[in-house]
Amino acid sequence: MDKINILIFEDNLEEIEILKQALSDNYNICGIATNYDDGVKTFNENLPDIAILDIFIDQARDGIRFADYINHHHPIPILFLTNSKDKISFIAAKKQKPYSYLLKPVNPFEIRFAIELAIEKYVDQIGQLTTKDEATLQIDNTLLIKKGNVLVKVAIDDIYYVESDDKYCYIYTNDARFLVQKSLKSFSETLPQNFVSIHRKYVVNTNQILSVHTNDYTVILKNNKDIPVSQRHRKVLLELFTIIK
Repeated sequence: MDKINILIFEDNLEEIEILKQALSDNYNICGIATNYDDGVKTFNENLPDIAILDIFIDQARDGIRFADYINHHHPIPILFLTNSKDKISFIAAKKQKPYSYLLKPVNPFEIRFAIELAIEKYVDQIGQLTTKDEATLQIDNTLLIKKGNVLVKVAIDDIYYVESDDKYCYIYTNDARFLVQKSLKSFSETLPQNFVSIHRKYVVNTNQILSVHTNDYTVILKNNKDIPVSQRHRKVLLELFTIIK
């Protein structure tokens, strides 16, 4: 179970501590850089999910320079921090298309809200994280699931099965369970083709199937979990299982 990875680009030690206190419980700070060269190095080594950049580093607009590097090499949501209110800096920063522009001193609630809003904007699903508990967003082959105040990353390939619970559903991996505020039908529509319905309550990842028992029509997954197969889903499952074997 992984948290969102955040890179901090800041040269003020006091501000760094404020950011660490605001973010450490709910996110993984994968790197802290205090100059441009270290920022680029740390970015390439960790490939974070989000970057929080101070615009001014040692009185130069290196945060904007760093944002330009990110946008050209591995675009991710960028949040700018600054204690400057001059128009020139704002215009220069705006050209890098940041997802938020926050004034110092940092407010812990504001920055957490800004991170969630940045992710929503990034996948063009405004309101999914900031207005709902047990929300989920999909970015490429990864799910971002809101668990309390924490955003958890779950690789879709790591999902074993999904179970319906009325208007919610549970996502099961080998060692964790997540509740999301989506029906099984709407959630399964976003999953790749290797996820198939075997029961009105279950969708399974066929890559995680260990065996199919036709005597009692159950699917045994690689974590030894057995899932019932309903009568109307049996033929489709058996045909598919033959193909993937």
